[in-house]
Amino acid sequence: MRLSDIDLRSLEVFIAVVESQGIANAQALLNRDASTISRQLGQLEERIGLRLCERGRGGFALTSEGEQIYRNTIDLTLALRRFEDGAETLKGHLSGKLRLAMIDNLISDPNCPLRNVLQRYGARSANEVHLHMEVMAPFQIEQALLNHAADVGIGIFPAHLEELDYQPLYQETDWLVCAPSHPLAGADSLADVKEELQISAKVARHFLGSQDTTPLGGDPKHVTAWVSNVEAAALLILAGSHVGFLPNHYARVWIESGQMVAVRPDHFRRSSLIEAAARRSRDSQTPAVDAFRDDLAAVLEVFGMPASTDR
Repeated sequence: MRLSDIDLRSLEVFIAVVESQGIANAQALLNRDASTISRQLGQLEERIGLRLCERGRGGFALTSEGEQIYRNTIDLTLALRRFEDGAETLKGHLSGKLRLAMIDNLISDPNCPLRNVLQRYGARSANEVHLHMEVMAPFQIEQALLNHAADVGIGIFPAHLEELDYQPLYQETDWLVCAPSHPLAGADSLADVKEELQISAKVARHFLGSQDTTPLGGDPKHVTAWVSNVEAAALLILAGSHVGFLPNHYARVWIESGQMVAVRPDHFRRSSLIEAAARRSRDSQTPAVDAFRDDLAAVLEVFGMPASTDR
């Protein structure tokens, strides 16, 4: 069969569904409803002449043919991106795309260098680069880098992958917070706080694992909510049903407005290293990506790596 533009778009939908583990999970990523995604998958199967996946009430599962088509599609996608990147490199000036993936809510962090980096990058002469910026969970960022769907990622990466380079940027400080209505807010002493923590329902970010829960102590069964981003954690904390760690720069607006309480920040705090990640293989990089990484290094050299956001 000869591929058309429509086939390529359908294959992109197929990849998104596979990597999201189902149609329902892929809706937000694709910004399409379930019926549209299902119809596109059906059209792709009809075009190829193979059943690619089982979908329905029984859940999502690739067929053996679907697994092979998925691997072939990844290879095709990488080849097309290498072709596009190679063509842009031959132009001799900054052009093409720069795909930047990052975790959520970095904008309120005064230590995040991205604003200065983007300002410096945008001021480069003869810059015709189109920026594509996405907010993702850390594991999605690393997967996007490996699949050439992103060029640079900014996030918290507790376990490093061999295929990627990681550059430390700064430390982000988290405080334990709760709603004013939560019993923790009225605890008078450190002993009272620790006692209440033993029985309080907790929310944690799954990519941090024990790093987000061990400082709280208590029975692990009381971690009753796992989230992929700080906004989801903040919603549960504001509801008064859970307590947990949030970046202090992010929580500050609710603390100052009286909607959250920082619980003994002198004792209950933790930090995360924010890093920039990129593919280790330099032959897959373009002048646009190299220039961005150069600007990131230059900004860090000027401002240094802040120790924390605790100020």
